[in-house]
Amino acid sequence: MLRLLRADCLKIKRTPFLLTHLVVPIAISALFLAYYSYSPWDFKGKVMAYFQGVACGLPIIIGLVCAMASEQEANAGQFQIMLATTNRKTKTYVSKLLLLLLYSFGAIFLSITIFSIGFIELLHEEDLSYSFYSMAACILFGSHVFLYILHLYVSLQFGKGASIGLGIVEALLVALLLTGLGDHIWPFLPYGWSGHFVSLWIIKSTGVNLALLETSMRIGIVGCLVGSVFAFILSCLWFGKWEGRRTE
Repeated sequence: MLRLLRADCLKIKRTPFLLTHLVVPIAISALFLAYYSYSPWDFKGKVMAYFQGVACGLPIIIGLVCAMASEQEANAGQFQIMLATTNRKTKTYVSKLLLLLLYSFGAIFLSITIFSIGFIELLHEEDLSYSFYSMAACILFGSHVFLYILHLYVSLQFGKGASIGLGIVEALLVALLLTGLGDHIWPFLPYGWSGHFVSLWIIKSTGVNLALLETSMRIGIVGCLVGSVFAFILSCLWFGKWEGRRTE
């Protein structure tokens, strides 16, 4: 698996994949910090808007980077590198997924680290500690694992256009579920997990009692864990029988 991961890292060396995971997090954090330097919002509103904005934007980024990974394999030989070795076929898929998740983890932590340092040290908003931001980053990452599995499947099976288009639709759904429309249904939908989990974490960290929301939160956590594991198993079974797709 380590050799496969190393090979996948070499494949993306000359693609925009790494640059995307560096530039986008830095740009997003810098834009929010620049706006917050003169914005009249209160502390809680600023933190909530940043994390919910990241949650809404991540599906588009996921669709884009999964499309990049898929197209790289298509251009390198119409997926033959992934499909040629039958005795480790599923491992190549798992390696590709792990690569996407590792880069996602790094990009999310980079963005939140830049934002937290700027927010605390430059804007002197010290109400919450660095441990709060670290946990928020873990929450955002964990709640998007399902989407990475879904988009890698869509990218491999249907192409980059389908993955990017789905990401745009998902971003709109995340934003809609953060309104009153998603109050009772978000625990059952993957597009409601990230925004609500991180929002509840912010509310809890600012001292608000979440006793009335514990049931929804538990259902959402169980749904996220079970859904991600189930999606991973199904995707591995699918890839074991996948024979590639026609490329143009």
